[in-house]
Amino acid sequence: MTDTTDVPTPQDVEAATTELLAALTYGQLRAIEAAAHLIAVAPDAGTAVVAAEVVGHELDAYRALLAELEDRSSSPAALMDGIKSHFDAYFDRAPLGDWFGTSVFFALGLPIAADFAQAIAPVLDRPTAELVTDAIGGREEQEATAVGQLKAQLVDDEAVERARRLAGDLLGRALTSYQEAMGSTDALKVLFAGAAANEGTSAESQVKRLAIEVLTGHRRRTVALGLEDLDEG
Repeated sequence: MTDTTDVPTPQDVEAATTELLAALTYGQLRAIEAAAHLIAVAPDAGTAVVAAEVVGHELDAYRALLAELEDRSSSPAALMDGIKSHFDAYFDRAPLGDWFGTSVFFALGLPIAADFAQAIAPVLDRPTAELVTDAIGGREEQEATAVGQLKAQLVDDEAVERARRLAGDLLGRALTSYQEAMGSTDALKVLFAGAAANEGTSAESQVKRLAIEVLTGHRRRTVALGLEDLDEG
């Protein structure tokens, strides 16, 4: 059974929640930038118009997260700076130089954040959980559009192989950034400590479970796109 000294105080939980919100808010800034690339590389004006709607969605999500962060902290920018490098390491290497790569990113790369939001929501207070899942996890329509756009481009083995390679690289970089972020902050461990105490496990095992859920969601999408077989280990 987890010792009661491992259970965080309300102040600890508040600080960890605020730090998590800062990370998600900065991530949204980078998501806005990524969405803008959709407009630049869109194959036609009609597609660019749809892409502009994606930008609008990401901007609205950012504003919602920022408003909550500003309510909780007098120095939101400083908090975002603490996690900035980990998001930059991921987004700076995203394949946003052409329509194919950008389609892969929005079909398979950005949805990793939605998996994270769904996994972390149960250990947040209800209003914050709803905010996070609506802002980060509320991309179903955009994801479905991106999947359709990517499928239309998987016309031969070369395209499939490129998509598979880009998807693997995105997942690898996401997990690396996640591991590095966990090394620089104990926010997630604090948030998971209460759930761990209730289940007789450890915060570390709960954090690992989150990573597994992210992996599972990514694999489900690659299988649906035909980039991976169900029986592949």
